[in-house]
Amino acid sequence: MTIINSVSSASVLALTFVASACAQQTTERAEPIEAAKTDTKKVALGPAVQTVKPGALVTISSDITQGLNAGDTGFASITLNEGYPYGTLSVVATGGDGLAVLGGDASVQFDMSDRTTHTWRVDFETLSDGVHYLNLMTKADVEAGFSQSRAHAIRIEVGDWKSVQAAREATKLMTTMSTGESAVVLEAQETIE
Repeated sequence: MTIINSVSSASVLALTFVASACAQQTTERAEPIEAAKTDTKKVALGPAVQTVKPGALVTISSDITQGLNAGDTGFASITLNEGYPYGTLSVVATGGDGLAVLGGDASVQFDMSDRTTHTWRVDFETLSDGVHYLNLMTKADVEAGFSQSRAHAIRIEVGDWKSVQAAREATKLMTTMSTGESAVVLEAQETIE
């Protein structure tokens, strides 16, 4: 019993010491802070923040043959502007589904030291009606071991592309979920190792 009493006495003594130390400190009472009065004004916000896509400093514009049908040949006149004082700009054009790039001019290189606008003509053949894309991959080799890339796709509308788009939408398998919303359910397979 003496052990319990000595532990209790030590605890009480410690608490008394802490309480007396706290009592000796002077505490100042802070005056209540009044809320600052502000006028409510409507503020006109500036334009939305524009972000620059990371990658090569290359802007691409194009002019394409219009009114194409499946089996027709056409071309895209591509204009490239770059922001480099030296180096080499390489561009590769590929066709997506329904579009084939013709000839050996599927790739080209430009010297960037002349600081001029570069133009390039890419000939292609349309293989089917629909919306197809001429894909461009640019690579700016600025110095040894340092290069930047940028991808760009040029939309090409062939034949009765609106009917093809509508048919694709109709063939999607829409399912009504338990919440009443419609969704396209895709098959998936999961492998857990």
